[in-house]
Amino acid sequence: MPQEVNPSRFYSTTLRQEQARLTRTRILDAARRLFTAGSYAEITMHDIARAAGVAYQTVYAQFGNKLQLALELCASEFPHVGETVAVLERARSDADPDAWLRVMGAFTRRLYGPCAEILRFMRESGEPELLRRYGEIKHGLYAQLAELGPQLEQAEHLRPGLTGAEAVDLVWALASPETYQHLVLDRGWTPERFEEWLREALADLVLHH
Repeated sequence: MPQEVNPSRFYSTTLRQEQARLTRTRILDAARRLFTAGSYAEITMHDIARAAGVAYQTVYAQFGNKLQLALELCASEFPHVGETVAVLERARSDADPDAWLRVMGAFTRRLYGPCAEILRFMRESGEPELLRRYGEIKHGLYAQLAELGPQLEQAEHLRPGLTGAEAVDLVWALASPETYQHLVLDRGWTPERFEEWLREALADLVLHH
């Protein structure tokens, strides 16, 4: 005979799970505010607990230590990456280097817009593991661009004197998170203005007119 489910116990378990999820979200939100506004080395788990309005034991119980909290925060900031990279992959598969360059502005805005502050935090943190993961992100972008150089050379669309490898280097440098951070976060450009500028700048620097 099947065991009957106790509705009260089920409700209580579900409520506890939801409360734990909300608490975790509050801690991550507080950590994001503090990490992106201050120094990673100087921020403590006690600071995060106060900002989240929870006991510091709760923060330790949820995340273990500050690095693990930072890593989980960073991981939570990139749910959009797969869909965004797919836009670039479609342009690459069309084997049209001009179209590829035109889409780079929109791609970069969509990639960095939601997570530019977190990327800057990772770069400035001084924490080796965060820096390693930041480097992986930049290497991943370069890997996405690797086929652009040969396509430009084959189509004979490169500016005179510019090699395909150099073109990839230029695209990678201008489409980097640092460039977005400098212009949008530091200088106050709108993401839309950045997209427009990058599209035009890449065409001027790379393509033969």
